[in-house]
Amino acid sequence: MFDNIIGYDETKKTLKMLVDVLNNTKKYKEIGSTIPHGLFIHGRPGVGKTTFVEALLKGLNRKSFVVRKNKSDGDFINYMSDVFDEAKNSQPAVILLDDLDKYSETSDSKNNEEFVAVQSLIDNVKNDDIFVIATANDRSCLPDSLTRSGRFDIIIELFIPHDEDKLKIFNYYLSNKKVDKNINVKRIVDILISATCADLEKVCNQAGLYAKYNNKDSIGMDELIKASLELTYGSNIDDNDKYPNYNINIAYHEAGHALIAELFEPESVRFVTICKSNTTKGFTIYKNNDYYYCDIKYMEYRVKSLLAGKAAIEVVYNSCDVGSSDDLSRAFNVVDRFFDDYCMDGFDGYIKNPHEVSESTKDAKDNKIRVLLTKYYQEVKELLIEHRTELDNIAHSLNDKKILFQDEIKDILKMS
Repeated sequence: MFDNIIGYDETKKTLKMLVDVLNNTKKYKEIGSTIPHGLFIHGRPGVGKTTFVEALLKGLNRKSFVVRKNKSDGDFINYMSDVFDEAKNSQPAVILLDDLDKYSETSDSKNNEEFVAVQSLIDNVKNDDIFVIATANDRSCLPDSLTRSGRFDIIIELFIPHDEDKLKIFNYYLSNKKVDKNINVKRIVDILISATCADLEKVCNQAGLYAKYNNKDSIGMDELIKASLELTYGSNIDDNDKYPNYNINIAYHEAGHALIAELFEPESVRFVTICKSNTTKGFTIYKNNDYYYCDIKYMEYRVKSLLAGKAAIEVVYNSCDVGSSDDLSRAFNVVDRFFDDYCMDGFDGYIKNPHEVSESTKDAKDNKIRVLLTKYYQEVKELLIEHRTELDNIAHSLNDKKILFQDEIKDILKMS
């Protein structure tokens, strides 16, 4: 039933038990338990809501009815009422309210008549053997009264799969395609940090289109990297060939980020690239660190890596890097929390209400931030000078390949 769905083990456990409960209600009532009234599954598009619901419906020994918004408002409410009446006459039954957050077309969606009607219809079948399932992309569009316990006793939020599941899912989508033997799926997953299940499938398919367009008989890493960067970051890896002289500057900037991050926190970089995204000319993607918000030293590491792009350009070219404004803004914001939220330097830097604080207090705190950032920046420059060979090797390798992954960075540092 759910065995063909990769990953999401906790969700599968919950739904397997739900199937048993709904198929054997008498057994559970014997112990005095109340049968759940409904299931609400929500999550961003592409995470697998439809897949789970389809598997659930197949496992239930009930006639199923599906409601989708395909009529104008007045007709739609009448249509929903007819479906609930039909389900009443076909008990035991299950009703799927698909894409519930799309039932309203008005600006004040939480209070509109469609949701009021849904609440009333659900309440009217509480004493019947009818189980209601609802799916939604955006729960915030729905009134809390609709999704509360009593109407939906089981609420599941589906997130994007974690890296281990992404590997399995990606391999599954590649299994029916012709691929090169040297495919490194882990590298692709490192690019697809925010990808849904649907995104993973799309990348595999797009890579196949690229391969055949280039008259290749199988999908290679080049095609998978191109498709992954394009989907996740809006990058076109081929664009960089137009600006070879400019690319080395970007490569040193990104190499600075990657090197300092690895020196302070080994294996913390997922990948680094000089491919343009929608907003930047190159970027470095870090791994999530569970300790980041628990230990200030990891926040300091991240600040130093943010400063390292500007520092690398100064060390190598003895010039000011004009591509560091976003890095500096982010670094300033993190250090601001040191003095305000965490009171790292005493309570005089804490600002409870920014609208009621004097300009002198703000200036004093800003000065502390500048002093600490200057200290960090000097430390980063000294480290880059000390590890200039590693910086050069990462930058030139990045300039050649356009993208470097964690294992490649690790090899460069070992050989430097």
